Amino acid sequence: MPMVYVPGGTFTMGASSTDPQAELDERPAHEVTLGAFYIDQYEVSVAQFAQFLRSLGSHAPSACLGYTCARTKLETVQSHIYTGPAYNVEAGFENYPVNNVTWYGALAYCQWAGGRLPTEAEWEFAARGTDGRLYPWGNAAPEDTLAVFGSQRYEALQPVDSLPEGISPFGLFHMAGNVWEWTMTPYLPTYATPAAPATPVPALARFARVLRGGSWMSAPEALRVTNRRGADPLRFDSFGPDTGFRCVIEAGE
Repeated sequence: MPMVYVPGGTFTMGASSTDPQAELDERPAHEVTLGAFYIDQYEVSVAQFAQFLRSLGSHAPSACLGYTCARTKLETVQSHIYTGPAYNVEAGFENYPVNNVTWYGALAYCQWAGGRLPTEAEWEFAARGTDGRLYPWGNAAPEDTLAVFGSQRYEALQPVDSLPEGISPFGLFHMAGNVWEWTMTPYLPTYATPAAPATPVPALARFARVLRGGSWMSAPEALRVTNRRGADPLRFDSFGPDTGFRCVIEAGE
């Protein structure tokens, strides 16, 4: 999986007070300073996740930090991975984004690959850079040449390296649309401020986690780089066929 270097820096995270599409949980806008990191250029693919499941052997169904990793075709037709122990991939979908992955499955994969899930701040910085753009590609409204969105048909999903016109400032594909992407960050309905710091959440606690980027099912406004939502890390009625992920590695690691 190719990774892209994202230099450390300071950027304004969250939605502007003048953004008419912003939800309350996107505010207040605030400055964040990050260290350098590497991030997957593409969403993790079906073939890559199947390889990870095979590496777990017979323990795969519940071997992701002690929890369920993902749903396979045995549980849902909206999966491209057949049930183990071989975890074969449905022909023709090897390079599509993996979906139906729990937060624990996503994190376990990233650790297996030598990294971790991005924080919410890392994800937004990688998606927008420092110029305050509304979408990964700039400020132009979403079109089908830029992102996969606005469909009720699962077949709308596209390969992870498709739609190059929609890349982010750092050259990342599908930071808007295709599948929502898990982050490490616990979801809170507003950003914490110095006057009201967030209560720390244990790293592996079953606490709602932030999803970013929108998906093939999303309305255009959900593709904005500041849009966010929370999902239970295990409940498939909280996420599912429209949810995937990508990984990061800190530059010093």
